[in-house]
Amino acid sequence: MIDRIGHINIRTPLLEETLEFYEVLFDLGRGPAATMADPARNVWLFDEGGRAIIHVNMPDENEAVPPVALRGRLDHVAFDCRDPDEMERRLVARGIAYRRRETRVPGLTQIVLRDPNGINLELAFGTENALDLERRGTPRTER
Repeated sequence: MIDRIGHINIRTPLLEETLEFYEVLFDLGRGPAATMADPARNVWLFDEGGRAIIHVNMPDENEAVPPVALRGRLDHVAFDCRDPDEMERRLVARGIAYRRRETRVPGLTQIVLRDPNGINLELAFGTENALDLERRGTPRTER
């Protein structure tokens, strides 16, 4: 069912520091987070081929943020998947709680759930719709 890991999400009040760290060390470039409403608080980091690798976003205003180095800054693991109806059938059959949602990007569906350890998982179906260059703009910023 899983084709590949889609991206990692880092939820941090240190938005600029985090972005700069990954840009400088890993040659990633900034681009808009097409599925998110507030681009000032949500940024994608893309590789040189234009593939989204890391989604960095700020916590909500009243959200408690774990201290640096404690588990919790890594928000979730995302997998690019196929066949959301089959996945939903499997989750229902096993009594696993989940939430299915259509995103702001037409054709991109997400199923979110937690693994037995409490790790947040995002199963993304139709990511090619979010990664379409014409829909999201250029993947890298000029330096």
